[in-house]
Amino acid sequence: MTDDREIPSPWPSIEAFLRDRGAARIPHPGGTLLEHLRRVGRLLAEWGADPAVRAAGLCHAAYGTDGFDRSLLDVTERPVLAELIGDRAEALVYLYASCDRDRVYPRLDGSRTVVFHDRFTGGEHIPSHADLKAFLEITAANELDVLARDEELASRYGPSLHALFVRSAGLLSRPARDACARGLGRYAAASAPGIRITGLDHLVLTVADADRTIAFYERVLGMREVTFGRGRRALAFGTSKINLHEAGRELLPRADRPTPGSADLCLLTDAPQRQVLDHLASCGVAVEEGPVPRTGAQGPITSTYVRDPDGNLIEIGTPG
Repeated sequence: MTDDREIPSPWPSIEAFLRDRGAARIPHPGGTLLEHLRRVGRLLAEWGADPAVRAAGLCHAAYGTDGFDRSLLDVTERPVLAELIGDRAEALVYLYASCDRDRVYPRLDGSRTVVFHDRFTGGEHIPSHADLKAFLEITAANELDVLARDEELASRYGPSLHALFVRSAGLLSRPARDACARGLGRYAAASAPGIRITGLDHLVLTVADADRTIAFYERVLGMREVTFGRGRRALAFGTSKINLHEAGRELLPRADRPTPGSADLCLLTDAPQRQVLDHLASCGVAVEEGPVPRTGAQGPITSTYVRDPDGNLIEIGTPG
């Protein structure tokens, strides 16, 4: 294996600065902190990161991190680092260093907007989408390098990091996602939830008039009324059903704000959409929208939208 120190540096002045600040004397998994920083910068380059993100990766531990308490500069010296690597790269270094991981990591779920808690100031802010993506890219490069060189840390943090990068996959570049899958895939089972949902048994609609709702769903959608328990009413279709609660007479437990007309359902049919349209016309039901292409749980569908007597939006989808 080639010694890390034998690989030419793309930024010798930055690495000289880090060395002067003691990075080559600080132990780190896989050797020294400087060696780790160089590997992270190279990994980001392999993934196609832009120069600012690569420079930030090379300096990501300059102020210390929530997982590594040794620092090369105090945060009061931010202008010094900014002059060396540029304002954009330094801002990313600060974002990475200031992240309160216990508060922020659970919020990272692939969303474009995530509230960050600054462990230095105690304040909160929302990074731009570009900064959030850069933060995840640097995080992935850092963690993959550490876990590849420390089996004890890998065993302890591998499952949670696998779960983090799966949740945030949409914020990572394709090369970074692939690298996370290769490096952390063995923890997939350990990071999986304790239960697995296999299907939908029923849902509940709150309706103004159960008789009117049942008549609509039987006539227009071919469902059938069923009763269970102590006179409870429902609509059965396929292997599922819709239980009905009349507004003001809901059974407990119930939703916090049960309201007629607040639902949006997608129901599947094997009938072609032309047949769906003809049937709706014969029933005197107005089409809200469609047919239009949509993406269902199992793949592409073509859908037509109507409303039931309470104003609930009903999507009638044909797979394929």
